[in-house]
This record gives sequence, C-alpha cells and structure tokens, in this order.
Amino acid sequence: MAPETTPLLPTTRRPHVLILGDKTKDKVGELATAAKTLLADKNVIVTVDLKATYKAIESKPDLVIVIGGDGAILATSHRLQRRRVPVLGVNVGRVGFLSAVSPSRLETVLTDLFDDKFRIERRALMSFSVKRKGEVVLDSHVLNEIVVTRLPEDSMMSIELVDERRPVCSYFGDGLIVSTATGSTAYNLSAGGPILAPSLEALVVQPLAPHTLAMRPLILRSDRHFSLRINSPGTLNSDGHLEGNLQAGDRVRIGPSSRTLQLVVDPKNRFYARLRSKLHWGEAAGPGDD
Repeated sequence: MAPETTPLLPTTRRPHVLILGDKTKDKVGELATAAKTLLADKNVIVTVDLKATYKAIESKPDLVIVIGGDGAILATSHRLQRRRVPVLGVNVGRVGFLSAVSPSRLETVLTDLFDDKFRIERRALMSFSVKRKGEVVLDSHVLNEIVVTRLPEDSMMSIELVDERRPVCSYFGDGLIVSTATGSTAYNLSAGGPILAPSLEALVVQPLAPHTLAMRPLILRSDRHFSLRINSPGTLNSDGHLEGNLQAGDRVRIGPSSRTLQLVVDPKNRFYARLRSKLHWGEAAGPGDD
C-alpha cells in the first residue's frame, strides 16, 4: 500500500488536533506537552484532554493523537462512534499493535504528516446485538472482539454457532472469542488463535478451554451475519469492557459494521514489522534453547 497522496487535514481552514491520554499513566503528560510543542508552528488549533471526557470528541477534531497503549486506542474508537476521524497512536504501553508510533518517532511522523507523507491503515469494526425474549437489549460496535464466558460458579457453558440459519458447531467449555482481523492479535492470540492480516475481511471464532480437541478456531467472512445461541448463563465482554450477564436463550447476532477506524501509522513500522518486533519473530534462539 503506497503512502496517501491527498491531504489528511483540511486546507481551507485551521485544522483542529485533539490530544488524548490518561494523565495518571507514566509519560503521558510529558508526551502530550511534547506533541503540543511540535504542533505549535503548524497553524493548527490544539486541544489537550487527559481526563477521558466525551466533550473534547464532540468538538469535531480533524485529527486525534492518542498517547497510551492499545487500550487507549480501543477507548477512543468507542468515543468516536460514527465520526470518521484519523487517529495517531503514540505507544507508551507494552505491546502497541494499534498504537503504532513510538515516542522517539513522533516528531518525524508529525512532520511527514503535514508534508502529506503519511500512511493510513483502515480497520473494520464488527457489529453485535443481544436479543432476549424477542427484544434487543444491547446493540454496539467493536474494534477487537466480543468474549462470551461462563459464570464463575459453573464448570462450563454451551454455545451454538449458527451461520445465517445453518448450524455450524456446538461449543462446550469456558466460552468463545469472536474477533475481528484487528483483534486477532489481542485476546484471540493469547488464547492460541490465528493471526489475520488487518486488511482481511474476516472474523475469528476461537473457543476458550474447549471440552474436546475437535473444537478448533474457525475463520468466517465478516460480510455475513451469524448468531451465537446461548444455552447456559454467562457474561459478555466487548473490547475488554464487561457489558453484563447473558441468560440461557439469549442470541448474540454478529455482523459487519459500517464503521471503520483510520489509523495513522509510522511508514517504518507497518503491520508485519510490528509483528516481528512484538512477537520477536526472526530472532536467533538464545544459549540453551532447543
């Protein structure tokens, strides 16, 4: 994918750049000040919000700089809702698959951005809803995944996967992860699921502690709808946030979303480079390693 050629920011008015972060985290305040200083001579309006409020997002920024880890990017994605605003993540977390700009590269990336030498990764979201006794009780969109898990007092739960109206599999175990291609490097990866290139239009269904080894990860098209029939009580999490309990008989309907997240990334730190760096691919085995 070649670098973008059209301007990222408006050219007929002063662009508005919003800097977000959690001031209780190490280095966030310091980097927010540094970013504001770097933007001082760019003829832009800069707002800094380190309190995670919705008011700043409602000011309709043209670019959002998020200082934090991947969790901060997920939170920003939810706060943006339907707004199509490019997001630049500065990584101060441990992993940084979404926060793809290191603090040492921030000045270079911002300079290139204003010279129209930026790169965008467009990440598709996933929609889901929970239907209970004929009524929709939850309807939302996620960037990474939804996770259905058993209640602590239960030994396992039962979930049926249905593609449109065709039964696919009955899962018995601790639960199920349904992740987007973006989310394949999150909880899905920790649970032993496959990594998908973020440009793929696909979802991963990854069982958690399945009762039998025959229950394997499954890749599905993301442009179709499918359902999870909940046969025993459990809990539902989306992008790391507890949405609430599920009841036996609930149906979780999953499908494509009209929303996307536009990530401004460092051209020198593209997806495969981040995989190699974060997962230590290609490194020689250490002394004593077999």
